[in-house]
Amino acid sequence: FFTTKPVGQGTGLGLSVVHGVMRGHQGGVDVSSQPGQGSQFALYFPVYQQAGNAPALVPATAAQPKPARAAQLPLSPRPGGSAQTVFYVDDDPALVYLVQRLLGRMGYTVRGYTEAQQALAALRDPSVACDMLVTDYNMPGGSGVDLMRAVLALRPALPVALASGYITPAIENEALAVGARALLHKPNNVQELCDTVRQLLAAPA
Repeated sequence: FFTTKPVGQGTGLGLSVVHGVMRGHQGGVDVSSQPGQGSQFALYFPVYQQAGNAPALVPATAAQPKPARAAQLPLSPRPGGSAQTVFYVDDDPALVYLVQRLLGRMGYTVRGYTEAQQALAALRDPSVACDMLVTDYNMPGGSGVDLMRAVLALRPALPVALASGYITPAIENEALAVGARALLHKPNNVQELCDTVRQLLAAPA
């Protein structure tokens, strides 16, 4: 786990991130907590089985993760036309860098920002190309929902997607009411991120 945030401002891994990791692995979390005594978390991952055998959940210490299948990752350039531009906004510079590399390999032009106001300032210039916006929800100085609202006021037809480590029903309703076309769970699943970008950019306005 890596963070650029200073101590005391969200430097822990966070239960929402743990929840997202476990859901991505089709696992589960068992919690035992006693006031004044502490908490214990058991993480259960599915064991990789040969075809025909039912998966079994075992403690993380005994997990046998399924090998990565890199051949399935949609990293081939998108078909036809000139490169489309994706704005990606997150206060974690490492994540912005990784997404730029990933979507760049798919043939997209990616403009990354670590501050919402930087992205908004760029989009106020009508000469700046942007075909899609993906933004984190929880950022210093404003939420991703606020950024989407401001951006859609400038560019109403722009496809926008919101990413968050823990999407509550309230966040989902707020995002959809503003105009979000997709919700992404962090830490982002590579397949989910690539598929969402590809689908929203291919969809009619």
